[in-house]
Amino acid sequence: MIKLFSLIFLLLASALCGQDAGKLHPWTDLKGRTLQAKFIKVDATTVTIDWNGQRFDLPLNTLNPESRSLALKLGGGSPFGSSPSPTSGIHPWTDLKGRTLQARFLKADATSVTINWNGQVFTLPLNTLKEESRQLAIKLRDAAKPKPKPAPTTPTVEATDPAGELNLAAEQVWTSSDGNPLKGRFVAATDANVTIATYGGRREVTIPMDRLSEKSQALAKKLKALAAKEAKDQAAFAKQRAKMKVPEVTEADLDAEHGLTNSEGVAIKAFFVDADDEVVTVLLSSNPSRPFELPWKKFSAESQALIEALRRKKEEIIPKNPKIIPAKGGRLAYYGNGRFRNYNSVFQSALYDVALHYNGKVVHVWLKSPGSTRNATDGKRATERPISVHFNSTYTDRTDPKRPRHRHRRIVKYDISPAPSMERELTTISGTFDNNATFQYDMDINHRGLGFWGKLKDPSDEEWPTRMSIGVYTPNVAPKAINMSMAEIEPIIGDGALYIDPIEEKRAKLPFTTKWDILFKKFSGNAWNPIKSAELMGKPFGSHKVKVTPTNVKSMSFRWGKGYSGVFPFQSVHLGYVSSEAKYRDVIPKNRRLNVFITRVR
Repeated sequence: MIKLFSLIFLLLASALCGQDAGKLHPWTDLKGRTLQAKFIKVDATTVTIDWNGQRFDLPLNTLNPESRSLALKLGGGSPFGSSPSPTSGIHPWTDLKGRTLQARFLKADATSVTINWNGQVFTLPLNTLKEESRQLAIKLRDAAKPKPKPAPTTPTVEATDPAGELNLAAEQVWTSSDGNPLKGRFVAATDANVTIATYGGRREVTIPMDRLSEKSQALAKKLKALAAKEAKDQAAFAKQRAKMKVPEVTEADLDAEHGLTNSEGVAIKAFFVDADDEVVTVLLSSNPSRPFELPWKKFSAESQALIEALRRKKEEIIPKNPKIIPAKGGRLAYYGNGRFRNYNSVFQSALYDVALHYNGKVVHVWLKSPGSTRNATDGKRATERPISVHFNSTYTDRTDPKRPRHRHRRIVKYDISPAPSMERELTTISGTFDNNATFQYDMDINHRGLGFWGKLKDPSDEEWPTRMSIGVYTPNVAPKAINMSMAEIEPIIGDGALYIDPIEEKRAKLPFTTKWDILFKKFSGNAWNPIKSAELMGKPFGSHKVKVTPTNVKSMSFRWGKGYSGVFPFQSVHLGYVSSEAKYRDVIPKNRRLNVFITRVR
């Protein structure tokens, strides 16, 4: 290593011989103009020269690349544009023989120091340097180390004072025996444990009482006593409400705005959502996107009576323990009261309500307006007239050869009869028709959409074969139109229309206010029927788009046409789905099921 230091000094000597302090160097600017001058120093932006005894500072960005490189070389290889630091300057390094060179410090460890001399990098053993240079290397190494960030300090959080005013609905600060805080709402307590709700009520945790600070133990006991008193008061008030004289209300009042007053006489405008023995849930007219839960005692006696009337009406429509009518013959078990009276299976989403009738073959779909929150199911029905989906099992009665008639098979008994439910998504029913044919109807109803398929099997000796199909029918959206002029009808129907996607032609719009006769002439022939899919949109459907589409149209026929009776499409549209091959007339497979997708478009 001694040889290495000697080599550096040889290089230094050579450089000094060729570049003494009095040597002139060429300095050329970007326009090609050159002058001969002595080098003095250089920094990140400027080189200082001596020209004829006068000093000048030349901006580096005005010199050509050769002159900028020369400045860097003469300055010891300092990088342009670098920011100065404690370790970025030129320092003297002296070996044990007393020889010194000026070089830039780069790094150091326990045994060596790395320097930059005249653009060249060298590593020098520390044991070849004098003590001053060794200490300098250590000092510069330590200065270059990143300073550790101070450890974050945890702010001191005081536990909720049990002697203060307490509210069971509020979150409290609980502290452990070793001082760690936890924020949560009191739920329950025993002599051994306390349960609190954290993360806004999304999680409940149970903590042993002996792991809490004395202050939080006292808080738990205080809140436990307060909860017992409130429970006693609520039970007494519930008995009082049961005997309360209330005003007459209708089902429509459940969706109406009401004027309510609090116990201090302040009036508010709000929509009733729900109520139990503890709280009343309302939507303020000024902030309808956020439901508020308020204790009964916060309302005046008059408002309490109105709220109780609305609560009773809601329970009447959607009872907590609805009456169940058992299955019998060709009738499924069904709800005997409430909004879904006469229905077997019910599914409620933010966009629609779906219910299977007790006859087992008709499904009703009600479109809904937005509810109290994005995914809430409490939205008002956009119309009381639902879209209908029918499982049709028909045959041609040829008793009179001159006058064949299409008839429906009648269900005489069920083999699979599901119990009434408001939570089931996949429903299967099966049974027997009046000709001893067997059938199975399947439906998958969830938040993503509705799917329908099924199959049947005739007896081997059946003279008039049964055919399975699925039909979708829109309601008459203007039931009083027969007594109205077109000028009165058009504002009701607006832009309502059926959109069809033929297999070969481009998409077409069929306005609801255009007569069927005109539409059948314009869109006639196999080019327009059958179709791949259909959509229902516009004013009669509110903010919804209803798309009806088969999973696969291979060997299947999906057609549009006039529903029931009427002159205009707004009186009803029929979408029919059936096998296009006679040998498969008795089945709509699951992999070719008919889908109904309902989305909100505006």
